[in-house]
Amino acid sequence: MPAKTSFETSSLVIALRDQGFTYPKISESLASQGFSLSRRTVLKICQEKEKERNGWTKPAKRLPPQNLPSACTQDNVNKVKKAVVKKNPDSLQKIAKKLQVSIRSVGRMIHQNLGLEVRKKRKLHDLTEAQKKQRYERGKLFISYLGPFKVRHIFTMDETWISLDDCNVDTDHFWTDGSAEIPEEWKKKTTKRWPKKVMIAIGICWFGMSRAYVVNGSAKVTAQYFIDEILSKMIHEDIPRLYGNSAKDVIFRMDSAPSHTAKLTIQHLKDHRVKYIPKEIWMANSPDLAPLDYGINGNLKRILSERKATIIKGLISVIKKVCESYDIAEIRSTLSSWQGRVQTMLDRHGGHVEVK
Repeated sequence: MPAKTSFETSSLVIALRDQGFTYPKISESLASQGFSLSRRTVLKICQEKEKERNGWTKPAKRLPPQNLPSACTQDNVNKVKKAVVKKNPDSLQKIAKKLQVSIRSVGRMIHQNLGLEVRKKRKLHDLTEAQKKQRYERGKLFISYLGPFKVRHIFTMDETWISLDDCNVDTDHFWTDGSAEIPEEWKKKTTKRWPKKVMIAIGICWFGMSRAYVVNGSAKVTAQYFIDEILSKMIHEDIPRLYGNSAKDVIFRMDSAPSHTAKLTIQHLKDHRVKYIPKEIWMANSPDLAPLDYGINGNLKRILSERKATIIKGLISVIKKVCESYDIAEIRSTLSSWQGRVQTMLDRHGGHVEVK
């Protein structure tokens, strides 16, 4: 570190500058008087003096971080706790700006002082208090249909939408070593705002999956359409194929869609002596308690994401092939968790199953 210039030397430099000496001449004059001062130092002294004359003062020397007062005071820690320990926590940027500290300090107070860890919220369907009460009351009756062996006699069905975007899915990432030139298309993951889609109806049971039935996009799904195009085929074709001689013991289960609960639909089940779970027992607005919703549909779309389809006709063909060879172990695992899910809902008095 260079030695600090003395006040005497600095004064001499200023005096010579005021007499009109140039910086090189000042340096030479000082050298002849026994003062060794570089031209750069002379320039610096003169510039600082000029700033001082113009009213500029040198700011106080900034202290290194280890000498600064800590931002993690108890008062700040309490304020941070109030800002984050709630349903919708404030962002770290907002807290840092409010307390006038760094984002890093806010993070330190959250993790070290408060010992908190971030957890991602789970997306769930909305439930009103009335719906929770209905789920709880009906669930106490519905659980009697379930059990390790009872569930084997239940055939459950539902409809779901599948779009072309569910096939040909781009991955979220790509690999590179940093040296090779990457094609621009690798860096993009595009989605269509209004992808073409199709509604399909499928049913599952302990012994496998039904065929995939396509709902005509231009047709209104009335009770009669549902009976003619889906229900009757499941009753007379799929269930006998899956159950054989035990088909008469099957209990049919549907959700609360209007075409499912219509009088015409219920009468059709009665006319063909099909056992079914009454709509008064099934829990409405309960995708977390429906095997196709909480298990099969998501896995079906994961499988489809690796298949190729560019038009609706091709999409339908792919869906049917996937359903024909669907993993029975996956179906049985999904059905085996059904009773436990309903019990969890009952333990929570109608609340969500997925929240831990």
